Amino acid sequence: MVYDKGRLIVSYTMLITAAVIFGSLFSVNKWAAMSGVPPLAYTFWQSFVAGALLWLCLTLAGDRMGVSRQHIVGYVVIGALVMGFPISLLSFIAPKLPASVMTLVLALSPPFTFAISVLVRVERFRLFGLLGLIVGFLGVLVIVAPGTTLGGPGNWKWFLLALVAPLMFACSNVFAALLRPPAASSAAMSAGVLFGSSLVLLPIMLIASQAWVPQSFDAGVIATILAALINAAFLVLFFEVIRLAGPTFFAQFNYLAVPAGAAWGAVIFHEHLSLYYFLAMLLMFIGMFLTEYGRARA
Repeated sequence: MVYDKGRLIVSYTMLITAAVIFGSLFSVNKWAAMSGVPPLAYTFWQSFVAGALLWLCLTLAGDRMGVSRQHIVGYVVIGALVMGFPISLLSFIAPKLPASVMTLVLALSPPFTFAISVLVRVERFRLFGLLGLIVGFLGVLVIVAPGTTLGGPGNWKWFLLALVAPLMFACSNVFAALLRPPAASSAAMSAGVLFGSSLVLLPIMLIASQAWVPQSFDAGVIATILAALINAAFLVLFFEVIRLAGPTFFAQFNYLAVPAGAAWGAVIFHEHLSLYYFLAMLLMFIGMFLTEYGRARA
């Protein structure tokens, strides 16, 4: 979808920026959880604040969010899948695993996207896609093997639970292409998705008794504000790259976000990466490559 050189440079610049920004979110999630912020409230507030910031920018720029039925369905479905549910889950698991290990779940998003696309008949079955899925799961086996990088004998259960997040990210990749209204700008779509995420989370947060109102400007508040800024910037880049270059081009994001997340974890929490981590990352990258190679051949 990217043809001219200038457009390609812009697309790659935004892609790399999105990966570096989003990679830091896993460390911020861990910081928020260690500060005692409930995961559902943490995700609700970062979604709402980020959405409000983008809505303010839209208003000042003379743009606005669409409110048709197609827009609202897109906001709620994509918001729940790309933000509400997976970020809440990852925030809940964050204190139990290293941030660098949590980032690895991103590497499974392309193979999962392929599998879901085949199931809903958006794409045709491809052998390379199946091989990518298998090799990606070999990387998972390396991570959950006893005595590897998870920091505790029972932590493999938490990592397996974290794999629900890339499954939701994969669903969001498919629905972002299927449900986005053609006339919606990237900033307007991002604001709507963030409000959709907060709308889905609000009743769940209240039912689960995880409502949280900050009493002081502490570490939890700072982490929540940082997460809101990260997601506001990331979602605008996410929709803009897909608009300019398509969802297949954006899939390369996962190659960049994983090492970015590991680097943030090493800088902020002084996490040390073992040989098992690099082996798992290599296998997952091979899985991503096979998935994308099969798509390119098709």
